Amino acid sequence: MKQRLSLIIGIFIVMALSNAIVPVLPEYASEMPALQGIIFSAYFFGAFVMVIPAGVLGDRYGRAPFITAGLLLTLLSGGIILLAANPYAITFARIVEGIGAGLFVSCALSWVNMQPDHTRLSGLYFAGLNAGLIAGLMGTGILNSHFGQNSGVMLFTGLAVIPLLLSFFIRDTTGVLTNVLPPVHAIGWRNKWLYFSSFILVGISGVLVSLYPEFTDESPFILGLLFAAMNGATICASLIAPNISLQPIQTIRLASALVGIAVLLSFIAPAYGGIGGVFVLFMVIGGSIGFVFVSQMNYLAVSEKLQGTAIGLLTAASYGGMAMLPFFSGLLTEVFSYGAAFLVNGILCLLVTVTIARCRCALPE
Repeated sequence: MKQRLSLIIGIFIVMALSNAIVPVLPEYASEMPALQGIIFSAYFFGAFVMVIPAGVLGDRYGRAPFITAGLLLTLLSGGIILLAANPYAITFARIVEGIGAGLFVSCALSWVNMQPDHTRLSGLYFAGLNAGLIAGLMGTGILNSHFGQNSGVMLFTGLAVIPLLLSFFIRDTTGVLTNVLPPVHAIGWRNKWLYFSSFILVGISGVLVSLYPEFTDESPFILGLLFAAMNGATICASLIAPNISLQPIQTIRLASALVGIAVLLSFIAPAYGGIGGVFVLFMVIGGSIGFVFVSQMNYLAVSEKLQGTAIGLLTAASYGGMAMLPFFSGLLTEVFSYGAAFLVNGILCLLVTVTIARCRCALPE
């Protein structure tokens, strides 16, 4: 139980702390939007460069020490943010935080997939992940308004001690440990369409978070509720999915089609359906992504022996989508229009519906 609590509480804290800085970005880089973007993206850069090496190291030397190291870096980065005196130190802290997240996420997910109850446990893990995103964004906004600028970061940094202490009880199970470097390219190639689906579908959530505030000009409170509804739907789907027999191809095909249609409709919904219609569409997107998460994990659990490497590649695809698709969509908006950005992202989702059929992702009956 302590091992599982360490991972579920750990991912909650890691995600909450990653979002805790978002409501106060203007305070760290006032009147410097570019620097705000750098501070925000520094976390994803650190995570992106670390997730694959972390998975490989977990397969080779065991996952437990890297889970602990990831939580330790998370605690350290929070401390640096609290003590930092300039935005460049904050940027450094965010890179450290991303590296810690990369270590933790790759090794925690591969540990989860080595357990007999991996389907149920992965559902709890992704529920904790999305709950952390909600808590970091909305909880920090509430705390900061009552107790000062750094109160949210301070709270989640302090809470990081709990999973860090629990992580010392984690023991590696019968995972494959090898002194030979795993064939990363071979694992990536045979699962390329699965990883492509993760790149697009996870990246889409980042696109909506980055574009919708300026696109709709809604109040921060309404936008916070909107994004919380999307994450909340992901939590519900993550808890429901383990109780349903899901074949990855059919699940991802249906989910990507729903997400693509919802993204296209979310462009016209504010004008014709009102904010209530947007809430429904965002919940459809979040719920669909939750089912995709669990089906991807379930497939990799039974298809790959080197779980760290396989999960590292999946996580890298997710972080890559979060980093690249919002940037690409911002350029489309700048050069063409919001309509072009929503149209291209909707088409990318529908492309996943077609390409996932080429994946060999089938579970044994």
